[in-house]
Amino acid sequence: MKFSKVLIVAILWLFIGTVYGQGMRVLEIDCGYFNPKGAANGMIFSGSYGVAFDERVDISLGISYFYRNYRKDTKVASENYESGVNEETITTKLEYNTTLVPITASINIKLPFQPPLHWRIGGGLSYQFLFNNENNYEEGIKAKRCYSGFGWIARAGIEYDIGSRSSIIIEAFYNNCKVKGNKSKKEGLPVWDQVDMSGLGFRAGIRLAFF
Repeated sequence: MKFSKVLIVAILWLFIGTVYGQGMRVLEIDCGYFNPKGAANGMIFSGSYGVAFDERVDISLGISYFYRNYRKDTKVASENYESGVNEETITTKLEYNTTLVPITASINIKLPFQPPLHWRIGGGLSYQFLFNNENNYEEGIKAKRCYSGFGWIARAGIEYDIGSRSSIIIEAFYNNCKVKGNKSKKEGLPVWDQVDMSGLGFRAGIRLAFF
């Protein structure tokens, strides 16, 4: 990671830290579905912690976890027993494990609709890490690839109050990020590998507010 990237991340941490000493704390936990362009779709889990400036606006720092496993299995033998049990022997030829971890500084705005229901919009800046592990058992190849890059996220949905300091959130989001890795030079020109992790997603969760 270049110094400029480290500096930007440090500024985000400092910005969040300066407001933690005031206002009401906000904790959000959610899970959902994410469909990126450069990887197979799957479940995504997120959590964030921040501070509410008032009843409408809050900022937070959060982390998400997206994981997808792909396996290529083949049946190599089968056996039928007199007891009626049909047994199959399976071998795995190829397996991929893909993990995306975005760290995001966000702002959320709640708009009145018909209480206890509210419109909810938000967005944020993120730094995202992508890890891809390959196991080709058939050819005896193992490989690990790591990527990273800046991105942004936009969200819109609804929030339903279930208590004085608790609510349920349902929203759609768009993640925009192209992570890069394996940077080098070829014939004096910069060369790198890139994965487009931009895509749409949906998630639902709970929001808790406390002092």
